[in-house]
Amino acid sequence: MANEWNQPTNDYIERRASESPSARALAQAATTRLARLQSITAALGTTITEDAVADSVLREAIVALECDAGAVVVTNEEEGLTLLRECGSLDALMRSFEGGRRSAGGDPYTESVEKRAAVYLESFDAMIVRYPALRIVSRVESFGAWMFLPLEIDGIAVGTLAFGFAAARKFTLFVRNFADTVSRYCAQALDRVRLRVAAATALAEAQAARLLAEHANNAKTVFLRGMSHELRTPLNAISGYTEILEMGLRGPVNPDQARDLGRIKRAAAYLLRLINDVLTVSRLEGARPLNLVRLPVSPVLGEVEGLCALQARSKGIELTVSRPESEMFITADAERFQQILLNLTTNAIKFTGRGGRIGIACESDGTTARFRVRDTGVGIRPLDLDRVFEPFVQIDRHLTSATQQGVGLGLSISRDLARAMNGDLTLESEEQKGSTFALMLPVASETGRLERDRDGQPIRATPRLQVIS
Repeated sequence: MANEWNQPTNDYIERRASESPSARALAQAATTRLARLQSITAALGTTITEDAVADSVLREAIVALECDAGAVVVTNEEEGLTLLRECGSLDALMRSFEGGRRSAGGDPYTESVEKRAAVYLESFDAMIVRYPALRIVSRVESFGAWMFLPLEIDGIAVGTLAFGFAAARKFTLFVRNFADTVSRYCAQALDRVRLRVAAATALAEAQAARLLAEHANNAKTVFLRGMSHELRTPLNAISGYTEILEMGLRGPVNPDQARDLGRIKRAAAYLLRLINDVLTVSRLEGARPLNLVRLPVSPVLGEVEGLCALQARSKGIELTVSRPESEMFITADAERFQQILLNLTTNAIKFTGRGGRIGIACESDGTTARFRVRDTGVGIRPLDLDRVFEPFVQIDRHLTSATQQGVGLGLSISRDLARAMNGDLTLESEEQKGSTFALMLPVASETGRLERDRDGQPIRATPRLQVIS
């Protein structure tokens, strides 16, 4: 920063040094100020607090200006102007900011801040003329001359750099320029410190918020897991005793009773699905990795078909599962892969009317396997396409009753599981024409080993999300 002074100052020094002894003295003073300015520049480059900035500026500037006292005063929203640091013994005028006092006729601190302009008072009389309300200041107890320079950051005055001189004096243009440069350096350094402090504070707050969120999330996960397990115990008892009654082990069951027992079983099964969804959510937030293996596709497709065929047939829906002509292998967790396909297929059955069709097909481009579950159901409105994957969001599809809708976790869980296995789950749909969910998963290598990139890192090998089994 001091480079802007070097060439003109050196020319000035050399020219004046050749004129007279007094000129040589002035040239020497200029040399001293230049050296002090360079010292200020070096010192401010390493300061990390506002106090250190003020100390560095005052220490060097007081020597360079040959003054008797200096102060850095900053604005404060609550207290007005407050003293940051001082050097030397300040006189009454230089302490006029204390207590937030403001005289009716004005004062140099207020003027320099409000007008963002330097105030130079070269004598006591000049001070009284400019600020009549300050006549109470004793000539005996005051300095003879003063400088008050605004500290500006982005066009806003944030304080004043003040210097006091024991005797009255004329401030040359060179001295004024030097003082103005010092005030600019001081303001810039204060700005850097404040930005650094603000950044550190923001980082600390963000870290604290993250830790708090993690703690709350862990507590929620533990609660969900414990609550879900506790709910399953009485639910299993309800289901078990319902089956005993249905079997007639407690006596004959008439048609009306059988119908009511069927409703109890369906309600229990629905509640069990909700509990399992909640458990899966808690597992997705756990800490054990997925068991990613080289997995054949056909057996899983056959299992899904067997589990869903009866449900589809009971609604008069045609379910078709197309297996690959030659066995296809993917890198996936077997249980989670089957869970996703079951979620998608049962969802399709739920939202497809009698006489509709559902097809499950798979294909591969050698890198990615795509499993499409296509139905001729009610479809989804365009504005709802992104929302269906949000947890606890239920889209009104006008086909099932509220008790059949669930809590909106199935698709959210399915996409999270797909992404945890380095794949994805997408949706295409048209209202009243049906929907197609596409599950993408990585194809396994022929050797069963995970493929690696040029740096030897596994490709699609590390789950982005971890679950517990």
